[in-house]
Amino acid sequence: MCITDMTELTNSISNKKLSLSASVSTFLSSMIFSSDEEKDDCIKYLNLKGISYHTVLANYIGFDKKNKIEYKKIAVLYKYDKRVRNILYKFLSALEENIRAFISNIYSNNLNQIKNKTILKNISNGSSLSKELENLEFSKLLNLSKTLYKKMSPELKKELYGNMNEENLDINLDAVRELRNAVSHHRILCVYEEFEECFVDNQKVDSLIHNIKNLYNLLNPYYQEFFKEQINNSCNDFKDLLPQKAILII
Repeated sequence: MCITDMTELTNSISNKKLSLSASVSTFLSSMIFSSDEEKDDCIKYLNLKGISYHTVLANYIGFDKKNKIEYKKIAVLYKYDKRVRNILYKFLSALEENIRAFISNIYSNNLNQIKNKTILKNISNGSSLSKELENLEFSKLLNLSKTLYKKMSPELKKELYGNMNEENLDINLDAVRELRNAVSHHRILCVYEEFEECFVDNQKVDSLIHNIKNLYNLLNPYYQEFFKEQINNSCNDFKDLLPQKAILII
């Protein structure tokens, strides 16, 4: 884009920011509605999701030079962010299931490698490794996998976490744990600021897209292409209304 175009683009954007404690009337007065029906929908979702939720999205998109924003842009970004969260939830669940299946398959007849006293005690009382793994919360499951990983053969390491650099495993698993927390608690991912750092392409980064790429790298190869396709195609039906910075491509 030429300098003139960039200047025109910059001049068309306001520095306005809405307060997170803005009233309904203040929020509505900053919106451009295409119809009364769209305005009614806005009011409905302000009640359902909260004003601050929508204000954060409006500030992220930015206001025009008249300090206004089209409500449909906020609605579209909300739908896109939720769609991405739903995709991530599905594949985070696939990662969790794969870790459980791997540990159960490899160690059910090799319990001496399991150093978790609670698990071993419950198994001795009639439980099974697979059942105990199902009862482990995600963070503890990751910690168990880290412990076991250190003593695995190279072949098993690759089977569990692909070509992950062993030196980066701890930090990358911590990052995927925080990504799961954000998704599970319905955080607005495009403005979330508490993602953990992870190593992607030999760089230490903490953005949303890099955390998504970290999840991609940790997934079993069977899931990777499905995941990549769904993330990359998630914006297709409303791409023109999304801010470029929000579009996620693996």
